[in-house]
Amino acid sequence: HGDVVKFKQTREYCLLKECVAIQTSLPFVAVDSLDQSSFRKVSRFLNMVGLLADHLAIDSEKDYRFDYHHKYLAPTPQFFPFGYDADVIRYARQVQNEPSVKYNGKEKPFPEELRVLSEKFLADVDYYMTNVATTIEKRVQADFASGLQKFKMDLREDLTKFDEVWVKYELEYVKANHAIISEVFQPIENVIVLECQLTEAEERLDIEAKQELENAFVQEVQAFTHLFIPGTTSDLFPADVIPLAEGCIFYESKVTEEMLSQTKLLIRDYLELRVYLEKIPEARIHPNIEENKLLIRLLKNFHASVLQAHEALAAVAKLPKMIDTKTSDWMTKRLLVPDLKFMQRTAHLVRPDL
Repeated sequence: HGDVVKFKQTREYCLLKECVAIQTSLPFVAVDSLDQSSFRKVSRFLNMVGLLADHLAIDSEKDYRFDYHHKYLAPTPQFFPFGYDADVIRYARQVQNEPSVKYNGKEKPFPEELRVLSEKFLADVDYYMTNVATTIEKRVQADFASGLQKFKMDLREDLTKFDEVWVKYELEYVKANHAIISEVFQPIENVIVLECQLTEAEERLDIEAKQELENAFVQEVQAFTHLFIPGTTSDLFPADVIPLAEGCIFYESKVTEEMLSQTKLLIRDYLELRVYLEKIPEARIHPNIEENKLLIRLLKNFHASVLQAHEALAAVAKLPKMIDTKTSDWMTKRLLVPDLKFMQRTAHLVRPDL
């Protein structure tokens, strides 16, 4: 009996009491309408269950939450995934009611089998949440008459089953969601990969590869801009945008002051975009591209400055190719980023609308 008295002083006992209190008004997640208040109760109950599972050392692998969180997706996932997130209930309900999700105005369907699994999962969650709550309520009311150890063993068994059901479904959901997010992020992935390859070519000072990758990168940025920014498809970029911009600086005595200013602005916008893209794996972005306000602004700036510099680029295109005449001080991100702060401070002198 002494161990029961002692047990009643613990955090674990408080959790049990709270589970019993919440359970009386807990909705059925498979059928009831989940308004904010019901959802909060479900969330609180799951939180309690997670803490009890922790106390009873139910330690299942939940690394899939991290492994299937897309490397560009905001927010950054937790490194130590723990417990039961009520959002999984929300997702299962969504899949059950509307088996597709919309990104950038396009519907992306979930696999049909996930809808079937979602229905089963929600029914199972109701069954096991009721089971867990009943086990707790009966024993608390009986003052653990059948013994504390027996109670803990029974509860551990119930929670282990609940954990298995949860993990099995959540793993299938995160896999399906990851496949959709990967498809949604493919256009930005193409741009990021080229930016990375371009940086590597610059570091090696492989100038031929650098120029090829500059062109590939600019083409990919243009394709991406056309996809996500309305009103940009009518004007196409000229060929060799960045090699010609670098040529304009190299041949500065042969172009007008205005051409030089436009080219510097273009180089600045190009660098700002590259610096932003390089940081995406660390800073993360939203799958709905228009929600990434800074990305949209940088793309618009770059698009506008390429078109604005067309005269300068056309003039330099008539001069001898720079790769045949220039031998050092090639324009690279590493070399120019320190100058970027200065370019940003003086940008308004060139383009008053900034």
